[in-house]
Amino acid sequence: MFYPAYLNIQNRKCLVVGGGTVAERKVVSLLLSGGDVTFISPDATDLLVFLAAHGKISWYKRQLQSGDTCGYFLVSAATDSTAINTAAFREAYEVNKIRLINVVDVIPQCTFAAASVVTDGELMVSISTSGKSPATSRRIREYLEEMLKATSLYTLGYDEHGKPMLIENQRLPYPVYLLLEDRPCVVLSSVDGNHTTLQRVSLLRQCGAKVLYNPPRFDDAFLVISESEPRDASDMPLREQLDTRDAGTFFTPHLIIDDNLIISIATRNAAAASKAKLLHQTLTEQFENNGYGAFVSFLGTLRPEVLRTFPTSKMRGDFFETLIGHVTTDPSLRTTCCLGFGNPACSAECLFNWVRHGKLEHANTFASKLLAADAVNKHSTT
Repeated sequence: MFYPAYLNIQNRKCLVVGGGTVAERKVVSLLLSGGDVTFISPDATDLLVFLAAHGKISWYKRQLQSGDTCGYFLVSAATDSTAINTAAFREAYEVNKIRLINVVDVIPQCTFAAASVVTDGELMVSISTSGKSPATSRRIREYLEEMLKATSLYTLGYDEHGKPMLIENQRLPYPVYLLLEDRPCVVLSSVDGNHTTLQRVSLLRQCGAKVLYNPPRFDDAFLVISESEPRDASDMPLREQLDTRDAGTFFTPHLIIDDNLIISIATRNAAAASKAKLLHQTLTEQFENNGYGAFVSFLGTLRPEVLRTFPTSKMRGDFFETLIGHVTTDPSLRTTCCLGFGNPACSAECLFNWVRHGKLEHANTFASKLLAADAVNKHSTT
């Protein structure tokens, strides 16, 4: 499981390596959260060129060079070159000791994963499946966009005619999911720890972190969680201060957790607190203990074979869309799968319900047959 965190990146230096559509989405979300954004690429999308021309971002119009990642708070590598992405990771994380590094689609070279994000300007809702099912994450995001009459961050930056437009700092927290497996994480607390501290410790352990209580030194800690302002706070790149949310470099949002499905809710300011509380209650009733976590985990077990079968992300995405969208066409059965979110109590004959009702043999058989058929079709067209 990944640890949900909302970062304070106001005026912090952020680097994006790449100039394509994926890099564009990274830049947009960082700008909305007030990041001081630089990107490096010999070419760029129309929106990135537009933002650079208007001074909203800095652009080094070339390939990545040695020393480029030095001095940044966050680095995201989003090129289509494995060699360039790996070089960015190694220099940023291994040489420059930057805590926050993301290489698109390469989990072993990430300390954080990006989130699917929906915002209405006051609330931010992010969704993660801990890397096990991006397709499910996208469907939940699209459902929440409609439910909340909100907007995905990925759609911002263009007007109704598809022309680039300026993106202003909305002072939104920047949502990420931290990969904490075997990483040292320090908790500074009183002897017994308060309720919130104990919740954080439990969450850290669920995420596989090595939790250290009140150590005399914590120079090598990946992050620090403290009940009040700790000593030498300025030397801690990643810190949550529980008594004052905005005093740290990150905070932990309201959470809905069902195994590897994590939905996070945060507000831009205290005025929307009651709205966030109501939404949290609604989404908890819908998504916790209703089978979504088991479904995400099942799809995660299929990913290694799917990765071996299909060489491109598009082909893999198409397979999962077909798999998830399958509904038995028998007219005597309901034809709306619960994953459509229209009726959580429905029992349509579809993959989601087979998994959540424990019919794993049926689900595995169907998935295997579809994978074999798609593999044959792939080879016949190549």
